[in-house]
Amino acid sequence: MHTTEILIVGGGVSGSSIAYHLARMGRAVLVIDRGEIAAEPSASWASAGGVRRQGRHRAEVALAIEASARWNTLEQELDANLDYRRGGNLMLAESDAHAQRLAAFIERQHRNGLSDVVLLDRIQVRELAPGVAEQVVAGSFSPADGHADPVLTTRAFASAAARHGTKYWTNTNCDSLIPEGRRITGARTSRGAVDAETTVIAAGAWSMKLAAAVGIDLPLRIEALQMIRSSASSANILTPVLSSLGRALSLKQLPSGSFLLGGGWLGDLADDNNYRLRPQNIDRNWNEACAVLPAVAQQRIERAWCGLEAMCTDDLPIVGLVPHLDGIVLAFGFSGHGFAIAPAVGRAVADLIQGKPVPELDGIRPDRFLP
Repeated sequence: MHTTEILIVGGGVSGSSIAYHLARMGRAVLVIDRGEIAAEPSASWASAGGVRRQGRHRAEVALAIEASARWNTLEQELDANLDYRRGGNLMLAESDAHAQRLAAFIERQHRNGLSDVVLLDRIQVRELAPGVAEQVVAGSFSPADGHADPVLTTRAFASAAARHGTKYWTNTNCDSLIPEGRRITGARTSRGAVDAETTVIAAGAWSMKLAAAVGIDLPLRIEALQMIRSSASSANILTPVLSSLGRALSLKQLPSGSFLLGGGWLGDLADDNNYRLRPQNIDRNWNEACAVLPAVAQQRIERAWCGLEAMCTDDLPIVGLVPHLDGIVLAFGFSGHGFAIAPAVGRAVADLIQGKPVPELDGIRPDRFLP
């Protein structure tokens, strides 16, 4: 029997951020992960890497604002290169009707506390993103947003956690949680049982079975979310992250010059650890990007892949305590947009375990589903 104060199941970006913040508080932390850190097909390996505040649900806004401020100095804090670029997030309108919707969207952003989000006209959009297509008539620009490398970021959090004393067991399966009455006292793993004061479930798509086995039934599903990377352009064409009303598209240019495409296009689940790409969705995602930024069409598809993500029915994360069980905290179900808020989620969960008030988690707690 191994003993620790905090056991974290899952070493992805959220789990490792939680470990880092707890270790800085002097807590003894053990992280177990079924593979290597940020390895295929985990969401932290496959993430698009967007760091976005605009368009967030009100329940996530406080975390997104906090995380955005942290991202500015996160490379210095973690002493690592994260390939972070603060180029903003630009949501496009390609018709007058969509421009009207965009104006209402910006009003909602202001009500959520994002006063720096502005409406750009056709000329201003092209000053910011010169290569956008002719049909674009307006844009909503959030200047404090950007993007970073998800693998570099996840491993940077893990390395920083380890420097503060966190132990990592990689390539270690969590077979089951250990319940004793109304309390979870640890977990059974492929390296033996672990006794813990608090167990955090942050294993992404692999969290659902662990939780369900101890009576935590949540409205989640697993999806294989597709990403595409193009060949590298020699020109620095695109600074902000682009999306467009009416299109399933997230488009950015990486420091290497390659374009990275996402937008929620799906592959197929083969089993708990594998996926199959859908060729038709690769074509559709690519065509959406070319329609918005014609320069993409001058490149070729270099690679396509999927990451497995736990999706919640309300598209919000599940983070917090479980009403009917002690000794357990949930942090999963990020529904494809947990990467950006990971710095704030790590801090909030660490404070929660320390017994501090965390009102910023009120809208995403598990008890919205659990009696």
